[in-house]
Parts: sequence; C-alpha cells; structure tokens
Amino acid sequence: MTAFEILLNKFYETIEENEPKNGQIGERHTSDDLFTMIHKFIDTSFIHGHNLKYKNIISDLLEKSANILQNTNHEDWSMVKYKFVENDLHIIRRDRGKAEIVTLKMKLDQAF
Repeated sequence: MTAFEILLNKFYETIEENEPKNGQIGERHTSDDLFTMIHKFIDTSFIHGHNLKYKNIISDLLEKSANILQNTNHEDWSMVKYKFVENDLHIIRRDRGKAEIVTLKMKLDQAF
C-alpha cells in the first residue's frame, strides 16, 4: 500500500462527508472547478504523497476539495464518487503492484 492509495482513500472519505445539499445558498462551483481541484489533489498525492514536507499542501487541497464538493451539483458529486468506487478507492487494498498504481493514476487522469 502506498501513500498515494491512502490519500485517495482519504479523498473518498471527503467525498462521502461532503455531499451537496439541495437548496443550499452560497457560492456554487462548476464541474471545471471540481475536476481541476481533484486533478491537483491526485497529481500532488501521486508525486509528493510520501513526502511529509507536502503534508500541509495536501491538507489544504483536501479542504478546498471538500468545500467545492459541498457547493457543486449533485450529478458531479455522484460521478466523482462513482469513479472512486469503480477504481476500488473506497477501500484500502494491500495487493496493488507498482504498475497497477501507475495504471490507476492514468485512469484517474482520464476520468477527471
């Protein structure tokens, strides 16, 4: 199990905890905002997830993602959740090989 997988699992928890509320008043975010933030989180986690110097940056990206998830439309939120479940990121698997992690990163890049 890699730091990247753990961080993606943490992101899935953030998705679950930040489902948009119907009728919520406030700043609404677009699909582009959401997907850009997810992409930044994935890239940073993949490249620097193992480096403790990036702990605060990753935490900030996670917090910003939570805000955007709460203020996006429900369809985008559902699609993001589905993509994470589809790639088994809602559970922590201990048996992924290095090549499988790289493939996972590429699949997520294409999804978002």
